[in-house]
Amino acid sequence: MELQEMEITIDKEGRIKVNVKGVQGTGCLALTRELEKAAGVVEQREYTADYYQVETGVREHRTLTNW
Repeated sequence: MELQEMEITIDKEGRIKVNVKGVQGTGCLALTRELEKAAGVVEQREYTADYYQVETGVREHRTLTNW
């Protein structure tokens, strides 16, 4: 099993960016669901080409705000 990682960055305005690695298909959505609920509204969601590869891995970028 590949290592699953979430890189979380918070900018000066409080926006959270999450980069998910080592997760296959839509598994990244399940992995970050609770974080999204706690952080607030998803402003933007970007998927890389890896997201669309079946069972190979996912890299996802999200920007969240807490208001």
